Amino acid sequence: MDKFLDKIQKFVVPLSEKISSIKFLRALAETMMVIMPVTVVGSFACLFAFIDFVPWQNFLTANPTVKMIFMNTQSWTLSIIALYVILILPYRYAEHLEIKEKINVVPLAVASFLLLTPTELYTSIPSEWLGHQGMFSAMIIGYIVTRTCKFFLDKKITIKMPAGVPKFVENTFTVLIPGAVVILVSAVVGQLLSKTAIGNFHNIIYTVVQLPLKGVGLSFPSLLLEEILMTLFMFCGIHGTVAGTYMTPILTAANVENLAAFTAGEPLPNIITTGFQHSIQAGGIGATLGLAILLVVFAKSERFKKLGGLAIVPQIFNIGEPLLFGIPIMLNPILFIPYMGGVIVNTFIAYYSVYFGIVGRFTGVDVSWTLPMGLNGFLACSKPIQGMLLQLVLVVVDMLIWYPFVKIIDKQALAEEKK
Repeated sequence: MDKFLDKIQKFVVPLSEKISSIKFLRALAETMMVIMPVTVVGSFACLFAFIDFVPWQNFLTANPTVKMIFMNTQSWTLSIIALYVILILPYRYAEHLEIKEKINVVPLAVASFLLLTPTELYTSIPSEWLGHQGMFSAMIIGYIVTRTCKFFLDKKITIKMPAGVPKFVENTFTVLIPGAVVILVSAVVGQLLSKTAIGNFHNIIYTVVQLPLKGVGLSFPSLLLEEILMTLFMFCGIHGTVAGTYMTPILTAANVENLAAFTAGEPLPNIITTGFQHSIQAGGIGATLGLAILLVVFAKSERFKKLGGLAIVPQIFNIGEPLLFGIPIMLNPILFIPYMGGVIVNTFIAYYSVYFGIVGRFTGVDVSWTLPMGLNGFLACSKPIQGMLLQLVLVVVDMLIWYPFVKIIDKQALAEEKK
C-alpha cells in the first residue's frame, strides 16, 4: 500500500505544480472569484423572479415592480457576464506577467472586445455576445491583448518620456504603441469579419472553441475525471480546487446558459452546473459529511467522539479539513477506498438521476458551497424537493460506504485508549 501511495504522490504533486504554474489559468480562476458576488446576486435574482412556487408567483404578479427589480438585477449581472470577464481578466493576467502598467491593459482589452463585437453604430450592442456566448472570446481577447502588451514592453517598443514626467502619465504613454496596434487590428478584423458569412469574431470562438469544449467538459467522463482528481489532490494534501481550475469557465458558462433557459421557460440544456456539483461533495471534497455523522452517532473511542463533535458543524457547512487532518484521512491507506469511492459512487448516482429525469436539472443558480446539503439542492434545482432529496440520499449513501471503515478505525482507537 505504501508503494501505491508513493506512486499517487509522484503523479499528483508534479501535476499540481504544472497546473499552478500556468499563469493564465491562475488569472482566470482569480477573475471568477472576483466576479463571484455579481454572479451569486444575479443568480438569486433570477431564482426569486422565476422560482416555481405558486404563492410567490402570485405575489409577483400582483407586484410587477418587485419582479422587475429581480429581472433587472439578473439582466445587468449574469446576462452581461462576458463584459465583467473582459474588465477583470486582463488586469489579473497582467499582474501575473509582472506588467507594471497592468491597469492600462484593461481599457485596451475592453476596446478590442467591443470593436470585435457587432454593433448598430451609435445605437446598441447585441447583448448575446456580452453574455455566456461571449465568455470564451472575452477570455481569448484578454489573453491576446495582455500578451501583445507584454511583447511590446519586453522588446522596449514604447514611447519614452523625459525625466520628471509623473509616473501615471509615463505609464499611459508606455502602452500607447501596443494600444494603437491592438485597437487598429481589432477594428480592421471586426469590419472584415462583418462582411463575411461568419459575421463576427465571437461567432467563430463560440462555434469553434466554446461549443466543442462544452460538449467535452460537460460530459460524464469529464465530470468523473474532475471529481476523482479533486479528491485525489486533497488526499495528497493539495487543495482539490487546483485540479478543477480548468473547468471554471465551462461551468460558469453552463450556469448562465441554464439560467437564461430557466428565465425563458425553456428546457435546461446542461446537466452539470455548479449547484449540481455541490451535491457530489457533501461535507467538502471527499464527501465527508456522512463520515462526521457516523463519528457522532457510532464512535465509542473518546478520540473520535470528540473529533466528531468538533467536526460536525464545519462539515454541515461543507468544510472538510477538520476530519481530513484530524483523523487523518490524508495519506491514510485504510481510508483511501471510502474517501475516493464515495465520490465516485455519488458522481454516478447524481449524474444519472438527472440524466434519466428522476431529478430535475439544476437551474444554474450559484448557491454558495457552504450552504448545508438539502437546502443547497432545494435552492439550486429546478425541482426544489427533488434537488433536496438527491443531496440527502447521497449523504445516506456516503454513510453506508464509510460505516465499515469507521468501525475499523474506531476499534483501533478504542484499543489504544484501553492500553
